[in-house]
Amino acid sequence: MYQLLRPTAYEPDPDFAPWEEDLHVIAFSEQWRTQLLQLDRLRHPKRDRPFTPHVKQLNALLRAMAPGVVATGRHAGTNSEVPWIYALSPVPEDVVAPLVTAWVLGGYADEERAIEVLGAMYDTVPAWTTDRVQLGSAALSSGGTAVPERRLYSLVPDVLAARLAARRYRPAGLDRDIRFRVVDRDQGTQLVSWPPQRYAAKGREWFYSASITITLHTAPFRPGYRVHVESGIRRWTTNSAIDVFGSQPVGVMLDVPLPWAEATNMRAARLITHQIGYRRDLRRVDWLRYSPAHLLPDLDIMRTFPDAMDIIREPRTWLEGRDAVAAGVIHRNGRTDHEVEAGFFPGERALLDGWVEEGLRPLLRRAPDLERTLETHKPQLFKKPPKSADSEVQTAATQTIAAARREALAACLAGKPLNIDILWQFSTTRKQLLAALADVLGFPARTDHDQHDQEWHFRGLHIRIRSAELGKLGAALDLSRRGGLTAAATLGEGIRARQAAVAERFESNPDGTSITFAEINPKKLYPDDSDPKFALRLGFAATGRLTKFLVAEKTAGEIPPDKLRWTVLDGLRQLGAVTVPDRRVGAAIPEDLQYVALWVVRRRRGGPTRTAGEQLVAVRMRPGDDPHPITGWDEDRKDWVPYPQLLLKLARQVEVVAADDDNRHGHQERTPQEQREDIERHIRNILFRIRAEPTLLLGNAANLRSSWQWLSNGSLTIDQLGFGGDEPQRVAVYGPDLRFVLTRDSAGRGEVPQWYAPSHGERSAGLTTGLWRETDGLADNRVFVSLTDKPHTAKQPNGTMKLGPHPDWPKGPSVHAWNPQYLELLVVGCLSEKALADAGRDGIEPDQPSSWAAVAHQLRFHDDYVPLARPLPMHLAKLAEDYVLPVPPEEAEG
Repeated sequence: MYQLLRPTAYEPDPDFAPWEEDLHVIAFSEQWRTQLLQLDRLRHPKRDRPFTPHVKQLNALLRAMAPGVVATGRHAGTNSEVPWIYALSPVPEDVVAPLVTAWVLGGYADEERAIEVLGAMYDTVPAWTTDRVQLGSAALSSGGTAVPERRLYSLVPDVLAARLAARRYRPAGLDRDIRFRVVDRDQGTQLVSWPPQRYAAKGREWFYSASITITLHTAPFRPGYRVHVESGIRRWTTNSAIDVFGSQPVGVMLDVPLPWAEATNMRAARLITHQIGYRRDLRRVDWLRYSPAHLLPDLDIMRTFPDAMDIIREPRTWLEGRDAVAAGVIHRNGRTDHEVEAGFFPGERALLDGWVEEGLRPLLRRAPDLERTLETHKPQLFKKPPKSADSEVQTAATQTIAAARREALAACLAGKPLNIDILWQFSTTRKQLLAALADVLGFPARTDHDQHDQEWHFRGLHIRIRSAELGKLGAALDLSRRGGLTAAATLGEGIRARQAAVAERFESNPDGTSITFAEINPKKLYPDDSDPKFALRLGFAATGRLTKFLVAEKTAGEIPPDKLRWTVLDGLRQLGAVTVPDRRVGAAIPEDLQYVALWVVRRRRGGPTRTAGEQLVAVRMRPGDDPHPITGWDEDRKDWVPYPQLLLKLARQVEVVAADDDNRHGHQERTPQEQREDIERHIRNILFRIRAEPTLLLGNAANLRSSWQWLSNGSLTIDQLGFGGDEPQRVAVYGPDLRFVLTRDSAGRGEVPQWYAPSHGERSAGLTTGLWRETDGLADNRVFVSLTDKPHTAKQPNGTMKLGPHPDWPKGPSVHAWNPQYLELLVVGCLSEKALADAGRDGIEPDQPSSWAAVAHQLRFHDDYVPLARPLPMHLAKLAEDYVLPVPPEEAEG
C-alpha cells in the first residue's frame, strides 16, 4: 500500500525569495485605440456596443514572432494602464511595425484609410519602460488565502513554459532527445513535444506528441499560490481528409520560420494556434475570423503558406512540413479514429514530473506530498463474492442487493403502482428490457415477455407495463423554416409539434410514478438540431412521465447486458429509487444527518434547444425517510418535493427558466448580477428551511462560484458563509448543526493537480485510493483529497511507457491510461472549537474536519455504480440537468 500521494503541483520557494524579474513593458496606448475606433466606425457605423480592438490576434503573432517577448498582458486592448508587451529587452521597431501593419491592414477593408491610421499610430508609438515584476509573491485575503496579481495568472505560466522549452527531455532507454515548443492557451500555457512522434499500427503511421499544461491557481487558506503541471497526449489527425462542413471547427497548430532577415533559419518561438471551420460569411471552409494565419503571408512574402483547405485535404503532408512550414491538425474524439490512446501511466508521469521539477528549480519547489487520514475509506457496501464462489453464494448476494432496490423503489412509490411504457424499434429490445427489469429488481423469472401489456406483483410492489412501437415519435423533428423566424425559434416550433404528438398518443398521468423507456436512433443519424430526444423528454414530462432513452443498436439482436442494466438502474434513479450505503465514520456524526447538494444548471444558446437558461437545483437525501428519502427543492412552494416531481417540474417550466442576458425572445432583460442575486436568494431560502436539522451542505466550487461569488478562494473564510456584499456570518447563524463541504475538481481548467503515488523501495510509481491530507502539519487543516478505485477494466501496468515509442513498451501508445479523478474536499464550515466558542455552546465535543471530509468521500461509493465523480446527492442534483431544457416562446411570423 502506498503511503504518500504526490500532486504535480509547485509553489514559490521561500529560499529563493524574492522571485522578481526586471521586464521591459509597453502599453497599448489610448491614442492607438482612438485611431482604431475611427476605422471600426467606418466598418460598423451602427455598432452600439463599446469598441474593443481584436488585439488577441496581434498578441499571438507577437508572442511567436517577436524575439525576446515573454508574454502579452490580458485586456491591454481596453486599458492603456495595463502593460501590453512584456519583453526581456525592448523589441525593435522594425519587428513590431510589420506585425502591427499586417494586423491593421488585415482587419479593415478600407486600405487607404487604414494606411492613414497606421501613419498616425507610428507618430504616437508608446515608450518602453522597465517594470520590476514580483513573480513569486501574492497578497493575502482575510481568510489567509493567496491573492496573486491578475497578470501573474498568464505571466508566470509563460515564463515557466519558456524555461522548460529551453531544456531537452530524454527518458532512459530512448536514443534521442524530446524537445518542447510553447503553445498559447486561454487558461495558462502549454508545451507540446515537436516534431510529433510516430506509432505504427494497422499498416499505417499515427502521430502524437506529449503535452504539458501549466496553470496558476490558489489553494484555500494557503498563503502562496500553486502552479499545476498537467501532462498528457496530444494526437494529430493525418490519415484522411477532414470533414469540417457543418461540423465543429478543427484546431490547427502552425510551425513557421521567423520572417526577419537577421533571424535566418530560426523558428517562431511558439506554435501558433488557429481554427479552421465553415465560414458562413464566405460560404466556404477557411481560417476562422481573427485567426493569425490570415496575417502570415503579409509578413513573409517570399514564402508560400498553406490555405485552410490545403491542410484539410492533406493533413499528413503538412504535419511533416513543406517549404519550412508545418501544420498539425488536432485530433478530436469522435471525428476520426486514432490508434494512440490518451493519457500517461503513473511511471511515465513521474519521470516527466521529475524533469519538470529540475527545470523549475530554484524558482519553485514541489508542493507538499499528501498522507492518508485515519478515517475509514468506504461505506458499508454489500459484499460481492468472488467469481470463483459457487452459484448459491452468487445468487444470495444478487438477491440481497435486489431486495435493497425493491425497498428503495417502494419508498419512492409510497404505495402507488409504477407505470412503465416501453417504446421500441426492435421487438427484441422490449423482451430484453423486461428481462433486465425483472433481474435488477429480483422479480421471479417470467415467460410472458411477448405480452405487450402486463402487470407484475411481487413483495408489495405493483408494476403496470405497456409497450408499443415508437413509430413516428422517433422521426427527425420538422425544422422547415418559416419566414422571419430565427433558428432557435424554428427549433422551438419543431419541439412543440413533437410535444403535441406525444400528448395525442399518451394520456396524462400527473402523480410522478410513471416512466417511459424509449429506444431511439443515435444522434448522428439525425440532421443538425433535428434529434427528437429532447422534444420527447419535454413531451412526456408534460404528461407526467419521466423518460429514459436507450440508443438503438444497428440491427436487432442481443443488447449488451451492461447497457440494459444501466438503462434500468438510471430509470430507477429518476424515480428516486436509489439505495444509500450506511456510512462508516464514527459516533461523532449525527445519526439523523441529512444531505443537501446544490448544483446550478446552465444552458447556453449552443445547447440542445438553442436557448439559454439557468436553474438552481437542490437535492436533499435523508436515508431514513419513508416515503421519499430523496427530494428536491421547489422554490415556488418553498418546500421539498419527491425527486421525480422535481424533474418533471424542471421540464414543465421551460419557458420561465432564467434565460438569456439579452432580450432576444422578448424576455425582460436580467443582468448577471440579478441572476446571481436570484440564486443566492434561493440558497438562503433553502438554508432557512433546513436550519433545524443536522445537515451536510454540499457544493462544487467551479459550478457555484459564478452564481455565489463568495465561494471563490479569495473570499472564503473558515466556518463562515457570505452572500452578496454582506459581511460573512458564522455558519451557525444558518443552522446550529450545519456543516458545509465544498468540492473541487479539474473543471477542464486544471483547478486541481494531476497526481501519482511515488515509488518506494522496489515498488514503482502507481495509483492509490483513499482520503488524503497534506503532510506539512498545517493547524486546523480543512483541505482533503478524495481518490476512488480504478475500474476493473483498467489493469495495465503502471510502468507502461508511451513516448518514443519506448523500446521496452513498443505497443505502449495504444494503451489507454486511466487515472482516478483528484477530488478536493474543503470543509468550509463545521463545529470547530472556535465555532462552538463563538456560538457560546459549551460542553460539546468539537468536530474533526477529517470526519466530515470522510462522510463526503464515502458518498462517492455505491453498490450499483462505479465510484462516482462527486458525492451521491450532488450526482443526483447534476443529473437533473437532463430536464432543464428551455425553449423559446412562440414568435409571430415576419
